[in-house]
Amino acid sequence: MGLSQTADGAGASAEKNQAASSYVCDWSSSEDVANWSLTSLSTNSIVSSLSMITPSPEYTPNDTRSMGGSSDTLGASYLLERKTASSDQENCIDDNPVPTKRRNRPTAGVRNNVAKQKLQTSTSSCRVSTRSRTRAAAAAVIAKPEKRTSLMSKSLPCTPEKLLKTLRPSGSPTRVSGTKVVSDINFTDVDGVGLCKVDKSLVCKGFWEAISKVGRICLPRRSGKTYNLTQLLLFFSSSLELGKLENIPISALSCDVLGAHAVSDMDVASLCRKKRECLFKDSLLLTKYPGFFKEHFMKYPVLYISLSECKGASFGTFIRALCDTFAGAIKKWLVEIELTGAKISIRAKYPLEELKAALRVFQESRSLPSDRMTGYTDLAQSLFQALSAFIAQQSGQYLLLIDEYDIPFIAIHLAKWSSEDKQAALDVMKTLFQKMLKDNDNLRKGLLFGVFEIPLTEMGSGANNIKDIRMVPAEESDIQGSILTAAHPHSGSGMDALTDSFWFNAHEVEQMLDNSTKWCTRIAKHKSFILRTIKRWYNGYYIGRFRGKYNPWSVSSFIEALCGLLSQTTSDEESDIAAITKSAARAYWVTTGTTGLIEAQIDRHRPQFIHLAKRLLCDYEATKSKADGGSPDQSSSEPSPPPVTLMSTRLNLINFDSELFSEPGLLTLCLYAGYLTRRLSTSVCIPNHEVYQVWLQLFARAVLGTELADNSTNNTRGALLTELWQNRTDLLCTLATSSHGVLSNHNNYIEKDYANHVANTIMAVSRFGMLTHPKQRTVEVSHVVPTRENHAGSGRCDYAMRLFSSKNQPNQFGTVVEFKLIENSRREDTAYHKERAEEGLRQIGTNNYDACLVGCLERIDVGMAIGNSAVYAVSKLYRRPNPHAKWEQVDSLL
Repeated sequence: MGLSQTADGAGASAEKNQAASSYVCDWSSSEDVANWSLTSLSTNSIVSSLSMITPSPEYTPNDTRSMGGSSDTLGASYLLERKTASSDQENCIDDNPVPTKRRNRPTAGVRNNVAKQKLQTSTSSCRVSTRSRTRAAAAAVIAKPEKRTSLMSKSLPCTPEKLLKTLRPSGSPTRVSGTKVVSDINFTDVDGVGLCKVDKSLVCKGFWEAISKVGRICLPRRSGKTYNLTQLLLFFSSSLELGKLENIPISALSCDVLGAHAVSDMDVASLCRKKRECLFKDSLLLTKYPGFFKEHFMKYPVLYISLSECKGASFGTFIRALCDTFAGAIKKWLVEIELTGAKISIRAKYPLEELKAALRVFQESRSLPSDRMTGYTDLAQSLFQALSAFIAQQSGQYLLLIDEYDIPFIAIHLAKWSSEDKQAALDVMKTLFQKMLKDNDNLRKGLLFGVFEIPLTEMGSGANNIKDIRMVPAEESDIQGSILTAAHPHSGSGMDALTDSFWFNAHEVEQMLDNSTKWCTRIAKHKSFILRTIKRWYNGYYIGRFRGKYNPWSVSSFIEALCGLLSQTTSDEESDIAAITKSAARAYWVTTGTTGLIEAQIDRHRPQFIHLAKRLLCDYEATKSKADGGSPDQSSSEPSPPPVTLMSTRLNLINFDSELFSEPGLLTLCLYAGYLTRRLSTSVCIPNHEVYQVWLQLFARAVLGTELADNSTNNTRGALLTELWQNRTDLLCTLATSSHGVLSNHNNYIEKDYANHVANTIMAVSRFGMLTHPKQRTVEVSHVVPTRENHAGSGRCDYAMRLFSSKNQPNQFGTVVEFKLIENSRREDTAYHKERAEEGLRQIGTNNYDACLVGCLERIDVGMAIGNSAVYAVSKLYRRPNPHAKWEQVDSLL
């Protein structure tokens, strides 16, 4: 019996145990990852040695269906960067960059012991002789040593195709309780009410093991930061935390939680403890790691601080808001002392008096006008240090959890203060974070949550002891390390447990859908199509070494909306279910926030933003077309844009000059805000279809202006195309004049600038369906195929494209546009405008510009005179019966 056969036997035994256990560590493969031959990773066999796991034969490295066409992942990028390495080095067993020393092979006795340990662990429930299995496993290991390959050569193949699979979509054990999916759910919503909750309790163990001193997690909004922070607080904190437990009714406490105690006989502290036990009852953390749970549950003082309200109209109000935050934390501790009647230790009496004195100073300062508060810049630091000293003397070293740590820096960046006030505010924050995180002997562990990764270490010395947990590794060494360790599923511990607790993974989404079948049974029949829709709309994020993460808010909102729509109809036809599913797929997450920082860049740097947004949109559309099995139109002479490169990994809001356009700065801003994701180690892209809708709107607003862009979304499908079929150009001219709010009023623009703007305008409105045939059910970019774009002054036609014909045939209606510049001094001369437009129309016929429209049966030629605040167009419409016949001019195609 070979080693893999032994593992399969162990897996069969574990499957029996799995049926009896309701909490299974599910590493079962989806279409996103390789299948693993060892299926015994359940609660009864979690200690199985990972060193013996081997990939399953079903694993096909070239299968990139799950990537949606984005096969150039982080692993491939790293390999491409090291392509110059020798073949011997690339095929090195341990992937050592300098494989000069050969690793000593273990002796037969060592291998026998490893196999024996593995076998005894994974077959504990089997009734087969352990000794016979050990001998068989040892024989399989020792036999034919020349064909034996090491663990690394199996689990980490050194080929780009296989390394594409190393960033896994999920890794932690998965448990989803409840059946009714709702979008707005909190950790303190108990399972008893039937709400669907995804178990993320392993974040507590991950935090404790992965963060040695201070960590920082920067993720977009609605990615699970507040949910997990609440878990950390309620698990570790020895305080009452009454504010977090108010929503838990007494009726939710089950008999096994209460035990022999009656609720009426409990004091406040006991009741709060029972409520928290109820929250973690049957959790993965308690089920899999009862020892860790018992050792750390409610054992540490935890100082929780939220900086979300630290902003103000002036420097003085900012200082007051900052002090208010720490004063609120102090009052919480003082109130708890009164409620519990806690005895103050002798060591803590003096710090308590200092704490009350600092609080009195702040209360007296509240009556001062805001401009006088600038003299109290050290007060926030004093309040924190007094509270820190009291907690440490009363309860010992504490855990520090800071939410929305980046809000004060964003407020300073956006504030309309003097430069002196801004610098003073930054100095206050620098000193405060340094005292909280670095120069703090009372701190056991700390964790910061926010959206943007503010470079705190650039402010002098500052808090330079922070360990960052990023959406993707930022350094090449981190990338290599992630690739090397991502080949195996993890056991729900350490950094993997911490990072996989944010967003949803593929298994969690699938289980949520399965649980929803209780409310809507038709979901089960159409599950595959629904999962593909969810993946297209809400998938595509990274964190740590995990790829393919789903947006929790959007997924929950989608399933909630889908169940509601399906409950209103009894039809089970596939076409009806598909239509309902598509109608439920909407942009949910983007409505929970604004794009104010991004739109500010549009207003100041419109041409640069248009160029950047166009590259991102074209890149996403090309990737989607490839994933759908399509290919770029061969008639297009314009190559696909290269990937958008990201050179920066941090957003320096402190030194961010809004008057100067910075593409890396804007890309980093969008990355951390969730509007972009990482593809390669140095490039970014649009993550999914939901965020694609945002970029469409931003691009349209940049090109057309806000009012016209918003109106374009409400236009009838095919509005512009229908006018062109009737030889009318009024709407085209209206769109072209959107340059009033885009291009400056001066004489420096040339014909090519206006041609480029109209090309961007057509690109923008086409994505809202204005150039889609009215009978087409969906708006696809492939409905508009530009064959010439922005060739003004090159001796060719300025712009040409293929559209749907009046008979609903793709690429059969050609449009050729020739631009002529209106001089700024003659923009009021209408006769001159008409003359220039007719000149452009004649040029199309004289130079046979229609030759690029091979195979078209319908066409329109447009001569457009355009300038500052002026546009005039004339056109001619043609038709022919077949591609080889002559063109005949017609008045209308309808």
